[in-house]
Amino acid sequence: MRIALVVHDLHEHGGHSLYTRVLADQLSRHNDVTVFANRCERPDDARWKYSHVRTWRANALATVRTFPVGLKAQTNRLKEFDIQHAQGYCGGRPNVVTAHRCMASYVWSLSSVSLRHRVSHRVMLQAESQFYRNFEGTVIAISRQVADELQEAYNVSGPIEIVHHGVNSQRFRKANRELYRLELRKQLGIGDAKTVALYVGDLTKSHVNLKKLSRILPEIIFLVVSASKAYRWNASNVRFIPHSRKIEQYYAAADAFVFPSENDPFGMVVLEAMASGLPVFCSDQAGASELITSGKDGFVFSLDDWGEATATHLRDVDSLQRVGAEAELTARRNDWDTVVRKVEQVYVDVASREAGIAAPQVHNNAYRYQQ
Repeated sequence: MRIALVVHDLHEHGGHSLYTRVLADQLSRHNDVTVFANRCERPDDARWKYSHVRTWRANALATVRTFPVGLKAQTNRLKEFDIQHAQGYCGGRPNVVTAHRCMASYVWSLSSVSLRHRVSHRVMLQAESQFYRNFEGTVIAISRQVADELQEAYNVSGPIEIVHHGVNSQRFRKANRELYRLELRKQLGIGDAKTVALYVGDLTKSHVNLKKLSRILPEIIFLVVSASKAYRWNASNVRFIPHSRKIEQYYAAADAFVFPSENDPFGMVVLEAMASGLPVFCSDQAGASELITSGKDGFVFSLDDWGEATATHLRDVDSLQRVGAEAELTARRNDWDTVVRKVEQVYVDVASREAGIAAPQVHNNAYRYQQ
């Protein structure tokens, strides 16, 4: 099968770019795969090919708005592929799109953001809305939450398949505690007996509830690993850490993971934390919460109750260890191998439907994710 993967940037550091990188690496084992992107980190031994898409990168908005123009210059080449798989709104005429978020829902959910961010998001929303309202191919939604939001906001007419994101359980695992916990805590000046709650990600959608929780629990240390420069606050029990490519070490140093997102289509960090053996305290507005059985392998609370409910359980050290052990088992059932197999099944279904033939089933053991 000839597969074109279309994405603004390709790397392995998170989000929809990591998702695309995993697909490119694994699908190219027995398919002809080309990545169409503006920026691309391609290993020398990669089996997939790369085609550069010209884009103006003054800011995120400029990238999103000009990428379709650059992609249009490759229209004839893209017609050669059986599958054109775009990551959200990228322009072109894809027959498969993975919806990594619904911009309409995200904009509506934000309670406290700067005017610049709000204006930028609304312009992106307009472009995304027009795209999905006219799209008749297959949508892969990364959560039931995203699928429902797309139907409500854009009335998507084509089929929607739900394929949750996955996790690299070789990199993120409970055994990392023995490797990194004591040394990293020593570097941070935190004793081993101290309870540490970790947050990783964009502060835009979580800072309000994180502030509340840090005030409720002054005895707990909060580590906030984020590239966000806005929305930070001063508190003696809160440490802000720049984005780290060794994030598995911070999971190993923590006792729990907190994720009070106001709107997150999935939240890969939730699965990473679970795979690392951490109990996760997640809001019900994150797509990853769909994989959690609250009270067994994590906790899911509404935002109205999240602060007080999380505080109660964070004080119960014994339950944290029990729930963390169950969390690791759940995460291992949701690895990248499973994601790739499900995505290729979507490709087979689409190609077979367009050819007017019955679709075969992709074998369960077709993929083994390798870092």
